[in-house]
Amino acid sequence: MPEKIEDKQYVMGFAWAGYLFGKKFPVLINTFSDDYINNDDSIDILGEKFPKKIYYPSFLSGEKIIEGNKIIIIYNGIELIQRPAKLIKFIIELRKKFGFKKLLYLQGISDPYLMPVLAYLGIDIFDDIYIRKESREKTKYNVAGKTVVDYDPLEENVQFAESILESIFTSIKNNTLREVVEKIAISGKALEILRIADTEYYNDFSQVFPSRTPYIQANSMESLNRPDIVYYRHKIENYKKPEHRNIALFLPCSAKKPYSESKTHKKILSAIWQYRKYLHELIITSPVGLVPRELESGYPARFYDIPVTGTWYEDEKMMMKKLVSEYMKNNSYTDVILYIPEDLDFIKEVLPKDSKIIEGRVTDENNLEKLVSAVKDSITRESEYAKKLDDYQAILRFQFGDWIIPEFEDIKLINSFHQDMLVKGSKILFVYNESIGRFSITPESGKFFLDNNKFNVTIDDFTPTSTVYAMGIQDATPDIKAFDEVIMSYNNELRGTGTAMMPYMSMIDLENGSAIKVRSGIKKK
Repeated sequence: MPEKIEDKQYVMGFAWAGYLFGKKFPVLINTFSDDYINNDDSIDILGEKFPKKIYYPSFLSGEKIIEGNKIIIIYNGIELIQRPAKLIKFIIELRKKFGFKKLLYLQGISDPYLMPVLAYLGIDIFDDIYIRKESREKTKYNVAGKTVVDYDPLEENVQFAESILESIFTSIKNNTLREVVEKIAISGKALEILRIADTEYYNDFSQVFPSRTPYIQANSMESLNRPDIVYYRHKIENYKKPEHRNIALFLPCSAKKPYSESKTHKKILSAIWQYRKYLHELIITSPVGLVPRELESGYPARFYDIPVTGTWYEDEKMMMKKLVSEYMKNNSYTDVILYIPEDLDFIKEVLPKDSKIIEGRVTDENNLEKLVSAVKDSITRESEYAKKLDDYQAILRFQFGDWIIPEFEDIKLINSFHQDMLVKGSKILFVYNESIGRFSITPESGKFFLDNNKFNVTIDDFTPTSTVYAMGIQDATPDIKAFDEVIMSYNNELRGTGTAMMPYMSMIDLENGSAIKVRSGIKKK
């Protein structure tokens, strides 16, 4: 059955976009239209009736919301926005309490420069009260900010705000909302809200933020604190290197991704090619952090872009030193080699004192000769070397967690039709997707996930085909983010594998929208 327009619902983190009441959300209510009818004893908002009464400032009273059947009104928005920390906490608590079952309406705030970050927090409905006030004061909105004109620019301001909402809708649909939030955060208040959300509510956002997005345009320092990048760095702090890769080689990043395809890395790797099986190559970069070579094709390492200036800011240095320090506490090497340009010399402070350090232009022939010599000196007769299977086991642990490793006794690596596969006997357990640097679950390995109740979506009693919609989902484990590999089950029976299109919370709460892209369906017994 073709998907109706009302079924098209999209989620990115706490943000929701879709169609309801014949409207496209997030929505701007015209308070002089049928969307907002002011009666003697009630107010009708998008067709839902609310009693009319005086509500005192929310932080001075016990009441903070007006709860309706489909809409929750957060009243006195002008007052709340003056206390961003309390507002953020309150909105997130509402979203966690009600999930995506109700729409959040922040009353009286329609500043278009705040709309992206407020939508990012979970606000679905805005009204035009603030726009009308500023327009009467002859304030006009444009892409560079606010200006004063000699006429009432209400119509133009409403069009501008609606264009911002259209960008928000598209970016939620495409999982690029974070880029829009960072790009339009030109007001101090918007930046303040974003920074508080990133630093104080990281755990909340990381649970629902997609496990990957189409790209990361890291044009500001705010990108350092994106939930997906911080989540990645936390995982790297506890990363377990591939077995038998016992010599660490730290290298600079490159503009081209994956790094090994860049001219710089090709030149370095061609110089040390015969020794690479002994090395664990670790790339130093911002804002991502530290990228083990085996993870360079995955997210976020392959999917970010940042202006290259050759200068590291203090925030970046602090992030990088903390990350490398924590990583080195959890991984031991027989030798450490640092091969870097001079702008990365701050990394020396957190490496073992006996590390071999080569600084300067990394493509210089003399420096490359020094690198080869240092690598040779680090390899002994007793040195073991790593195989591709060691790297793949490290990727699996990184992707799914430590729990997966005990399931892999007697696992082998084969290549079929130019795809690497992990097999046990004649059974294919995982298929490596080189374009995104991740493994796909097969029906054979799906049994492990079912037994451990990991990345498990409980569906109704049917055989999944191309798409599973939210209405057919009963439950989902909280480890699921959008674009994670998942299994589907019913009554503890495996029914299929696929890729999540929503985080677990919205899978459970929403009644419409594509929740899982099915890879393989298994007929019910």
